[in-house]
Amino acid sequence: MDLETKNYILKNIFDFFQYSKRYDRLVLTGILNSMDYHDDYITFNKLRFEIGRNAGRDKILGFFLANLPVLIEGRRTERNDLTPKLTKLKNDTLELISLGKFNELATLDMYLLLEMGLRCAYSIWVGKKAIIERPGYDKIILYDQDYRKIKLYLRLNKIGHYDVLVNGQPFPSSQNSLLHWSEKFTDRNSDLLFRLALNIRNLLAHGENEWELYPFKESVESSSYAVGKVLDRIKL
Repeated sequence: MDLETKNYILKNIFDFFQYSKRYDRLVLTGILNSMDYHDDYITFNKLRFEIGRNAGRDKILGFFLANLPVLIEGRRTERNDLTPKLTKLKNDTLELISLGKFNELATLDMYLLLEMGLRCAYSIWVGKKAIIERPGYDKIILYDQDYRKIKLYLRLNKIGHYDVLVNGQPFPSSQNSLLHWSEKFTDRNSDLLFRLALNIRNLLAHGENEWELYPFKESVESSSYAVGKVLDRIKL
């Protein structure tokens, strides 16, 4: 792939990347150096993705942004042991891609799978008993809660999120803080995948998409792998 196209993709990414870290550009550059476009296909690590002839920079950018899981994690075996909600979303996303349309919605769902995976990981980490602590107040003990229910409990009871500990650690009430919480359970590449994919998910969910996206089923499979890897580390 020519240098101008690589620089174009990197510029577009870092124009919107809200959660970037210093090493991200190096990792993304390495991925771009492993990609090639010839005739109808983009090739990457012995994988071939058909995107059509005369694909310009915008189309290659749309491929890149919609296939972060397989580009960052590599080709991975699909996980079929996720929670029922995650499994349904994964299968729905695969079905959308098989239709050959609704690419924006398919990409949104694929990256929602990653965010839901982090919320599920937090729920597993909390376990059966959530002990809520805040300065100057008695402890609150909640049973059989998940991330969503804890967040809702705090909101309905007007308990500020930012000075609250749950099981001895700050409660990750925002997407950014949830990403920060998850760092202990991810490697460098997976950390980048979650941060960049969730940033794109936000843009898609708020109608801020500026790209023509081209997701492939291999990326859904790699998404399920990335989520499963985090859940495995939580359970250890």
